[in-house]
Amino acid sequence: MTNPINVKCDADEWTKVAEDVTSGNIWIVNTSPAAYRQTYRDTGEAAPTDLEGAVNIVDRSIPISAESGIDVYIMAVGVDGEVRVDL
Repeated sequence: MTNPINVKCDADEWTKVAEDVTSGNIWIVNTSPAAYRQTYRDTGEAAPTDLEGAVNIVDRSIPISAESGIDVYIMAVGVDGEVRVDL
């Protein structure tokens, strides 16, 4: 994956923005959505299908930190959004 990378996020759907990572940062690029949500799964697990375990991104960025590889998912709420992923 190119670093950094901008990822467009469809409204109200989970978008995988990073795969098999242990550290990095996610930055909100498009502020049009009402909110952004973030969740993760251990690498290789199925993508999320609901909001269980999701947290709202309350600042313009959120850190990625894990002991073993995770896949990170972002949801733009209400309208399409965009984030930058620095790994």
